[in-house]
Amino acid sequence: MMAVKQLPEEVEKALSDESQLFISHISPLAFYRTWTGSKIPDNFRSLLERSDLAKPVAVSVLVATIGPHPDEMISKMLLAGETIKTQIWTALAEDAVELALNFIFKLLCEDAEKDDCDIPDLVMAGDEPILGEALELVGAGQENVRLENSHLIPRFTRVALAAWVPVSKKKAPALAAKKTN
Repeated sequence: MMAVKQLPEEVEKALSDESQLFISHISPLAFYRTWTGSKIPDNFRSLLERSDLAKPVAVSVLVATIGPHPDEMISKMLLAGETIKTQIWTALAEDAVELALNFIFKLLCEDAEKDDCDIPDLVMAGDEPILGEALELVGAGQENVRLENSHLIPRFTRVALAAWVPVSKKKAPALAAKKTN
């Protein structure tokens, strides 16, 4: 729906009201946990190596969700045959969870910068063994985030790994001394 240049008139009319209703049904939550050196779980290290992010000094797992209510509302709308509202809510939910993930990523990057590190890119934890381990190690179950039948619950949840890479200290070229006459 977001790739459409011109929204159909009925979608445009419903967008404002549905956006306001949507906001009242989300409960964003984002958190992370970091491991350093030899404490980095082997599965995380392997995933980052496959993603060309070898040799991190630390690895963080980030979890972001907007809670279960949007998915419940979308299910009700689908059952009621409200296709337009379903499309609007799905687009809003996808955008909201990405905003939550980007928020926690920004905070994490600020922490990394304080330690003279950079986090080049997030690596999404997509395969089940790593995803399950990541959720378990960060204690996501305490926040009602879990993996059930190979699906994240709540549906609008993102789990990513971040590699902390030391910033290279490039020396600035020495400026030639100026002669004064």
